[in-house]
Amino acid sequence: MSLETLENILKLFLEDLSKRVEEFGETSHLRSSHHILAEFRNLIRLCSKQLPEHDEYFTHIYDSVDAIFPIFTLRDAHSTVVHISRILEIQESSESKIKEMKVFESANDKLEQAVITFRKDDYTSTFHNLNTALELVLKDRLGIPVTITNINTLRIIDILVKHRIQPYPYLSEAKKRIVMIDNKAKHQGYSPSKIDCINDIKVMEELISRLRDKEIRLTEDIRNKIYEGL
Repeated sequence: MSLETLENILKLFLEDLSKRVEEFGETSHLRSSHHILAEFRNLIRLCSKQLPEHDEYFTHIYDSVDAIFPIFTLRDAHSTVVHISRILEIQESSESKIKEMKVFESANDKLEQAVITFRKDDYTSTFHNLNTALELVLKDRLGIPVTITNINTLRIIDILVKHRIQPYPYLSEAKKRIVMIDNKAKHQGYSPSKIDCINDIKVMEELISRLRDKEIRLTEDIRNKIYEGL
């Protein structure tokens, strides 16, 4: 399913939801309409497949619908869909920029997604987006094709820091505060905190600012070391 198709499904759902709000009131339980409840559940499943880096958020929403207290209202459903729509809008922009070879700008979009998910207290997704932004920045500034997926960000940064390639102090911070915590979240079940996110969004903002109009200059030997590990 394309992002455009999912966006159209979201719009149709919001239209149906508006009708139910007029009928039942926005503070009514989502279960007040079996039709809307079924549509919403299906929508969350579709979004989870399309945006896997936000899976924890979608799982939380899905569980919240079944919770006895606090009740999940029609207003909550509306807020959720608006949030997802914003994420999809940025995701579509990011993918479009990658196709246009504007990879660095796409990293900015991922940083923006991180900020949006942070405001929703979705800290795990915040880190996923920050990690993706970091990968895109490295691919752009090191000339790594975007078609190469799952690059070893940790190894690449270690090489750059070891050889004191500028801006290595900022890259070192990105490793410590973004890559390491994201790995803990993925593999050890660590739950990033609010302060983790605040610090790491700042780290990514500073790194992007430092590299916006600069290249990472590499010797042939260092470049070969990086490419050997891809």
